Amino acid sequence: MIRSIRASFLALVGCICALAIVPSIASAAFVNLGPAADFNVFVFNNNTQSGSDSHGPVAVGGNAHLGSFSVASAMGDSTDNFIVGGDMSNSGTTLKGGLLVMGNVNWNNPTNTGRVAVNGNATFTDGSIGTPVLVGGTYTAPGYFPPTTSSSPATLPFDFAAVASYLTDMADHLASLPMNGTTNIMFGGITMTGTDTAFNNFYITVADLAAGTGLTINAPAGSTVVVNVDGAAADVDNMGINLNGVTEHYVLYNFHNATTLGISGIGVRGSLLAPRADVNFGYGNIDGTLIAKNLTGPGESHLFPFQGELPPIVPEPSTALLAVMALVALASRRAGIA
Repeated sequence: MIRSIRASFLALVGCICALAIVPSIASAAFVNLGPAADFNVFVFNNNTQSGSDSHGPVAVGGNAHLGSFSVASAMGDSTDNFIVGGDMSNSGTTLKGGLLVMGNVNWNNPTNTGRVAVNGNATFTDGSIGTPVLVGGTYTAPGYFPPTTSSSPATLPFDFAAVASYLTDMADHLASLPMNGTTNIMFGGITMTGTDTAFNNFYITVADLAAGTGLTINAPAGSTVVVNVDGAAADVDNMGINLNGVTEHYVLYNFHNATTLGISGIGVRGSLLAPRADVNFGYGNIDGTLIAKNLTGPGESHLFPFQGELPPIVPEPSTALLAVMALVALASRRAGIA
């Protein structure tokens, strides 16, 4: 009997030790920016933009309202380049590639070169759309539009809520890591210098960033650079950004705890992570992936996919250790009783 209990005890301890070094399910499912890395714009909730464009794909977890907007102008026709978890309303928007919408679509004067897949009702006026057309609800369109070929429900390629949870955790994780780069602020100029060939982590407050007139980042080519910006209300306006060594593909601005973020009069060189923020993207552009809770404004997004390597999220060691200790105590007690 004692031998059996000891065997069970060792098996349990082995399982818990294994769990102690394996990240949580949510963290293990994704790496770096997860599915958001495949998009130029990734919004957890709602996106309202007009009079501009995104060179790469756009994903919106809630509702999307675009006007005179070009989506995925640098992409091909064979992939779904505009994915919406809620409803989509549009006027005069051009989409290169496919459209995937979980709710309803109301699109005036569309230009679409890929497939159309809508779970709810789809209403089109004038313009043109690609094929095949898959509409789960009522399909309303001019007589010259292609007919719907299927009413089978469309499915999302990922869970927006899971991605949002992961990226929020990643933002907090990056902000908690030690800073290994130096930041110098002088006469409005902000200079960040990192020497690590793999990963350079910086920190700055929203106040110092807002007061700056220019940002220079010096880091080895191919290294990943994270600029952690601390503060709830953030603004990045009328600032020039200069990169030396490192390129836009490897830079991430992490507004980890911002709830509002204004961007205007600036070319953001690198990707931007603001998982808790309502972002108002005024006149300007971003060379990278823009990730936000909600997004408004006419800001333009250029396709510079993030290629950096971010340190993975790992579980709290203390949690796993406590679980092991509890099992040790329980197994010892049972062995004593036996």
